[in-house]
Amino acid sequence: MAAKIGIDFHGVISAKPQKFATFCQEIRKLGIKVYIISGGPKEDILRYLNQNHIEYDEIWAILDYYQELNIAKCYDDGSFQIPTDLWDKAKARYCIENNIAFHIDDSPVYGAYFTTPYCQYDIKKGCCCLDGGSPINLNRPLEAAQNIASLILNSDDSHHKIEH
Repeated sequence: MAAKIGIDFHGVISAKPQKFATFCQEIRKLGIKVYIISGGPKEDILRYLNQNHIEYDEIWAILDYYQELNIAKCYDDGSFQIPTDLWDKAKARYCIENNIAFHIDDSPVYGAYFTTPYCQYDIKKGCCCLDGGSPINLNRPLEAAQNIASLILNSDDSHHKIEH
C-alpha cells in the first residue's frame, strides 16, 4: 500500500499555490500519494487545483461528505451548517480511516483531534511544525518533499504513536 499525505486546501495550498504545485509533484515522485483534505466544496477545490496545475490523488471535503449523509443544512444564500464537533473532528477521522501518514493544516482547532502526525502550517513563515519537531520549510518545496517523504517512509506506523 502506498504511503499517503493529507494537505489542507484553504489557508495552506491556497496560500502558496506555486510552492504547493512543486511540493505535490515532488512528493508524488517519491511514491507518496497526495490527498487534499479540506472543508470544501469539492467542486471549487478541484477547479482551483486544475487551474494551478497542482497534482493530487484524491480530494475529500467535509461539506460534501456531510451533504451526502444529509447532515449538512444548506441555505439558499450558499451558507451551510454542520454541528461544530462533527466538523472539527472530520479531518482527523478521515486520516485514520484512510491511513493518511502525515497531514499539513493551518488550523490549531483540528490539530487537537489528530493522532496522525499533524504539521501545523504557518502561512506567514511558510513552514509547518510537528509537536516538538523542527520546522519544515515549505518555501523550499523540493527539500520539504524529501524531508516529509523520509519521515513518512521511515516511520513505523507513526500515525498511531503521536498523541496530541
